[in-house]
Amino acid sequence: MSLISLVGAGRDFGLRPLFDGLDLHVGERERLGLIGPNGAGKSTLLKVLAGEEPLDRGERRLVPRLRVVRMEQEPATDPQATVLETVFAGGGERLELLREHEILSQRLASGGDDPALLARLGDLHRRMDDLDAWGLEQQCREVLERLGVGDGQMRLGDLSGGNRRRVALAAALVANPEVLLLDEPTNHLDADGVEWLQHWLERFSGALVLVTHDRYLLDRVTRRIVAVERGEARAYEGGYGRYLEQRAAEDAAEESGAARLRGTLRRELAWLRQGPKARSTKQKARLQRIEALRQTPARQGRGTVVMAATAQRLGRRVISADKLAVAVGERRLLEGFSYDFDPEDRVGIIGPNGSGKSSLLEVLAGRRAPAEGTLEHGGTVKLAYFDQHSEVLLGGGADRAGERKVIDVVKEAASRVAVDGQELSASQLLERFLFPPAQQHQPVAKLSGGERRRLHLCRLLIEAPNVLLLDEPTNDLDVHTLAVLEDFLDDFRGCVVVVSHDRWFLDRTVDRLFCFEGGRLERFEGNYSAYLERQAQREAARPAPRDAAATNGKAATAGPATPDAPAPAQRRRSYRESRELEGLERDLPSWEGRRAELEAALADPGGLDHGALETHSHELAALIERIATAEERWLALSEMAT
Repeated sequence: MSLISLVGAGRDFGLRPLFDGLDLHVGERERLGLIGPNGAGKSTLLKVLAGEEPLDRGERRLVPRLRVVRMEQEPATDPQATVLETVFAGGGERLELLREHEILSQRLASGGDDPALLARLGDLHRRMDDLDAWGLEQQCREVLERLGVGDGQMRLGDLSGGNRRRVALAAALVANPEVLLLDEPTNHLDADGVEWLQHWLERFSGALVLVTHDRYLLDRVTRRIVAVERGEARAYEGGYGRYLEQRAAEDAAEESGAARLRGTLRRELAWLRQGPKARSTKQKARLQRIEALRQTPARQGRGTVVMAATAQRLGRRVISADKLAVAVGERRLLEGFSYDFDPEDRVGIIGPNGSGKSSLLEVLAGRRAPAEGTLEHGGTVKLAYFDQHSEVLLGGGADRAGERKVIDVVKEAASRVAVDGQELSASQLLERFLFPPAQQHQPVAKLSGGERRRLHLCRLLIEAPNVLLLDEPTNDLDVHTLAVLEDFLDDFRGCVVVVSHDRWFLDRTVDRLFCFEGGRLERFEGNYSAYLERQAQREAARPAPRDAAATNGKAATAGPATPDAPAPAQRRRSYRESRELEGLERDLPSWEGRRAELEAALADPGGLDHGALETHSHELAALIERIATAEERWLALSEMAT
């Protein structure tokens, strides 16, 4: 049964249609993902589904008394309300009782024994007993804790923007509506929080419509994808992986059709230029056909950000940290960190919210002084820092941001830039980042969150850095831009350090991790999936708790798993590891061939002098070791899931 239906729906943004002629049905236990470029209308479509914005065309239908809850990207909140009051205000009678109970308890705590308040509190207790509301209170506190918000009595005005978003997400989850609409719920969650949210959504009994850049979440939670772009909305059955397959087939078919049209038009134009002597009915029909072909509108290509690596030369000395300590106020976040970053490093920094990831990145960027230790940048370092809030766009304050135009932000860095051997103006570069000329003269303040992040990327890359420090770069970027950014980082000739909770992005871009654990950084060689696999193995090897062992009458030993214990999930091979595997499959046969040549030459050394004999022997020994190492690595990579 369809809970919400949009029939022939259309919504415009000024003169530009966001979507038109859309038929969309949200059924019971729906798992729908919305994707598309920033500014394409995904958030607007969520508002239309929630009944918060009207349609310009078509109609919206829904079943009576349907409870719909939408969690937005920038939630409007009462700064005087406490965390628990906000969560309890999510809807439903039990939550309203809990909210009133919280308010009455605070009044009694501050104002003494008021008989009227005590009587009302007694009535509330009886009503809450009848509706089993006490368990819901515990659930609210647990959800807040798992999302990283520990103190339910804090007022929202005292919280950071990220914490306010987490409170809004908690309120949407515990409301338990029939239809849940989530707009970028993973922003400002750490990796553990995203993992917990994924499991929660998998168990959610209602219908879900999800806008997110987290591609693992899209692939594992959704069962249908709607792509909103170019004023259209297309539906694809399956998760994100299946969508990519169908999208690739569509692109190939469109390109084939366009090529056939170009070929036909070329032949017809050649005939036209010959100047036919007679004008028979058949020839007139052919002329009409040519004109029709020429008037056929070319299908507008999907907008794709174009990023090109233009890094300046980077020497061997990049960033050297020696016994570094990081502190915020009196609180020490990190002690004794020493590491020399390499020119080709791809490093990810992970850890819980508040552990110090962003603070460490600010120290590495030179924006914050270390509490102890030394930090040195190499003489050839040209550093670009992509912060969470795109502060470079403010250019002297929020008031100034309202006046600055999009093109001004780029011109401040450079009016022209050389990319791929050609010189581009600031306007041409902005077009590569999907800012058409009409939008380039709009105020920055009118851009969506994702468009601001894309503009920030454009501003950074025009400066041709050779060291990139990226703080949560995936926040608010659409999945298509993220894929292009990942390809850009593959080809980037320089050092990259990333703070991110995005599991897909980390798997694609890094091969070494620094993990915050108890005020120290633990180094791990590999990507995020490999790190999770190692953590799962550690957890499985831990001794069982003593009380559980005593109950079973067994010793608490870390023995092998029981036969019916679930096997750990097979780790996926990252894009970088896939490329490494392709290289090994290409190189191993040639190394084996060279090994055979050397062995044959050494077996009959008659034509070799003493120096050549020694050189061949050393080369063969090194080659045998290289082949053995490569074969082990090939075996490990080939056993991973694709």
